[in-house]
Amino acid sequence: ENLAANHHPAELVTALAPRLIELCFQTAGLWEMGIDGRMGLPLHIDHLDVAPGVSESAHGPFYAVVTRKLDQKSFDAEVIDGSGKRLVRLSGYHTIALADSMDARKLEPLQTAMTLDMAAA
Repeated sequence: ENLAANHHPAELVTALAPRLIELCFQTAGLWEMGIDGRMGLPLHIDHLDVAPGVSESAHGPFYAVVTRKLDQKSFDAEVIDGSGKRLVRLSGYHTIALADSMDARKLEPLQTAMTLDMAAA
């Protein structure tokens, strides 16, 4: 609600919903830090779908649902609103690791909260 402008000039409409896509990136990033102990940055998206009429002015709550693909090399992610409507879907989201970017001790609380059992759910 009190976010700074996403782009300039702010009154122009975007074709996509960058902040909702970023929500997918951030959620997958938490997964990687909590489960894999690494920090990854966006590298590639195989496919992106944005629902018609989705804009940055939409009001939440929004929920990101991220699933690791069976090959363990990429994620699928979607953003849904409070009514369950899918707003954004990413397929095949790949990251690239930042070498030696994480202090393992600082990750312990996140890793404790995100057990492999939880990640599989």
